[in-house]
Amino acid sequence: MDFELIKCKDAPSYLERRDTFFVDLRDPEQYMEYHLPGARNFPYEYMEEWEHRLPKTGKIIFYCEHGNLSLMAAKRLSRRGYRVGALIGGVECFLSQNAHMYKI
Repeated sequence: MDFELIKCKDAPSYLERRDTFFVDLRDPEQYMEYHLPGARNFPYEYMEEWEHRLPKTGKIIFYCEHGNLSLMAAKRLSRRGYRVGALIGGVECFLSQNAHMYKI
């Protein structure tokens, strides 16, 4: 595996880094309902259309509802030379452990 698996409890430290870019892979309706601070919405189903717009520098961390799509996206982009990570358990896990820290 050529990408980092990010534990929910560790995600807040990544949110504070300037060189980290969070990508929400869920559909726009889910993103509008709630998302991690600073995250951009690039739905997984349209990955071929947006992946070229991702930054080549820094780290990209993918997340989805439960973590499955983020693993697939991280695997795909790590093969293309991006520095990537996937949030284990997705936004549901993040909210269960960190919602008290953020207005989501």
